[in-house]
Amino acid sequence: MEVKLEQRLTELRAEYESGQKILKDIELKLAELEDRKKTMKETLLRISGAIDLLEEVLEVKESAEGPETMAEPGTVTGNVEVPNVIKQPLKKAIKILEEVGLTAGEVVEQKVVLPIGVMAGDIIRQEPKPGTKSPAGSSVKLVVAVKSKFLPSERNSLCDAFSDHI
Repeated sequence: MEVKLEQRLTELRAEYESGQKILKDIELKLAELEDRKKTMKETLLRISGAIDLLEEVLEVKESAEGPETMAEPGTVTGNVEVPNVIKQPLKKAIKILEEVGLTAGEVVEQKVVLPIGVMAGDIIRQEPKPGTKSPAGSSVKLVVAVKSKFLPSERNSLCDAFSDHI
C-alpha cells in the first residue's frame, strides 16, 4: 500500500509541475494578447477618426459649393446654401457663415485623435451639412476638434472602445 501511495505522490507532483508550466505559458500568452488588444483598439480608433473625416470631406465634395457670396448681416432673406466650414479654424468658420447670412449656433468641443490635415481648433463636423438649404439668419452647430490621448475603456468587445469616443 505504501508503494502505491508513493507512486501516486510522484505522479501528482509531476502533474503539478506540468500544470505550473502550462499555467505560466498561458499567463505569458494572455499578457501578449492584452498588448495586442490595446494596440488594435488604438489602431481602430485612428481608423475610425480617419473614416469620419474622409466621409465628411467626400460629402462636402459631392455637394459642390457654389461661388462665395458676401452679405451684410440681416440683408439676406429666404433660404441660403450652408457653406462648408469643415477643416476651418473656428473664427474663420464663423466669418464664412456670417458672410452668407447664417450664424454660428452651438459650438461643441470634441476630443479626437487628430488625423492628418486637422488641427486642434478646426471644425470637424457641422449641422446642417454643407450644401443644404437653411433659412437666412438660422444657426449652424459647429463641432471643434480638441486634441486627446486615446484612453481605451476596458470592456469585453473591441468595438466598445468606440461607443463613447468622440
